[in-house]
Amino acid sequence: MLRQLGIGSGTFIMLMVAGYFVIKWAVRAALREVYYEVKGEKSPEELMVEEMMADDEEKRREAREAHELRRQEKIAARLQKKQEKEQA
Repeated sequence: MLRQLGIGSGTFIMLMVAGYFVIKWAVRAALREVYYEVKGEKSPEELMVEEMMADDEEKRREAREAHELRRQEKIAARLQKKQEKEQA
């Protein structure tokens, strides 16, 4: 049967092993999800993601503030140069 499909026995074994681990991972993930839904609490993965998102939001806020400061400094420098040119 495998020869008709053009698949060697080694390839078939590797596909079966990979399929086993993919199905095992999917079943575990589904069981964890159901467990935490039934218990009514957040999973450790969800808590970790929420923490990372909060950290990311803090970094984004800091970056926005720093960008706004640089922008204001550039505007002030341009205005100063313009005033110096007008005085000269």
